[in-house]
Amino acid sequence: MQNNPDSQDFALAIDIGGTKAAFSVINSAGDLLFPVEKHFVPFDAEGKADPDGLLEIIAPYVQRARQFSGDLRGIGLSLCGNIDAKTGMAVLVSNLHWRYLPFGQMVQQAFNLPVFAATDVRMAVLGEVAWGAAKGVRDFAWATVGTGYGGYLFLDGKLYDGSHGFAGNFGHTTLDEVNGYPCGCGRNGCFETFVAGPGIARAGQKAADSGDSSYLKSIVVERPISTFDVFQGEANGDPVCKQIISDVIRLISINLGGLVNILDISLIIMGGGVTHAAPDFVTRVNSRIRDFLMTEEAARDLRVIKESFGNSSLIGAAADVFFRQNILSF
Repeated sequence: MQNNPDSQDFALAIDIGGTKAAFSVINSAGDLLFPVEKHFVPFDAEGKADPDGLLEIIAPYVQRARQFSGDLRGIGLSLCGNIDAKTGMAVLVSNLHWRYLPFGQMVQQAFNLPVFAATDVRMAVLGEVAWGAAKGVRDFAWATVGTGYGGYLFLDGKLYDGSHGFAGNFGHTTLDEVNGYPCGCGRNGCFETFVAGPGIARAGQKAADSGDSSYLKSIVVERPISTFDVFQGEANGDPVCKQIISDVIRLISINLGGLVNILDISLIIMGGGVTHAAPDFVTRVNSRIRDFLMTEEAARDLRVIKESFGNSSLIGAAADVFFRQNILSF
């Protein structure tokens, strides 16, 4: 905690996901200066997220942040896709249907503040490193399961960005390009299409339409099946829903198990809406992944745990501001 609020460093943290945007002001001790607030992401008639509409939503939060005592260090901007962290360019944000949109620059020009933009999974890593379960850890992976599925890497005490800054897209490893489903990345059969929220809802819809699940069939009369419905069906003992979630956990475990076999890491932190949909979801991945690890040492030492925060990407958006301005360090 900071003892003198007039001398605190703080940042406006923004996390824009596939359907919702979250906001808070966070100081360099990791304290939220007001509770997280959420808004739906506006989309235009063509199904693309509306950047001008988002700027309108952001504007009152900038004004609110300016009212706090201390030093507003800038805006941390977390986005659900491939973001050039140096320029703020949204190179490919599949769920928002953005391609080469300079959104970081747009925010900077609109509000005349430093803007530090990066992919949401990179931000989540920074939140865990700064104030969460990965503080002091030298090697770990972050995995998000929500509207999409992917992650980021922290290796040898630093972020591993890869050659283009897009490392960690293991959700876009191909599982079945022949019979698989179209992915927002433009290819077919990525792991993401089977394990992320829309894939779970699709499997549930199929089970409802076929009549295989009496629980889901009773719901589909009124509306389409949601991811939440499938998890509720599992909690209520519906065998088809239980199988759908079991298959999701198996596929995630295969995918992340391969990552462990390649990198020999001993910690994976998981976040995202799907991981919160059942209280034991991450615990079950932690158990199931053992079936896909090559070494006894990995099976012995690996921990798969839930994120430290309700939204690690949002927390990490603030941490990124502080890391890049050398207020915090690894």
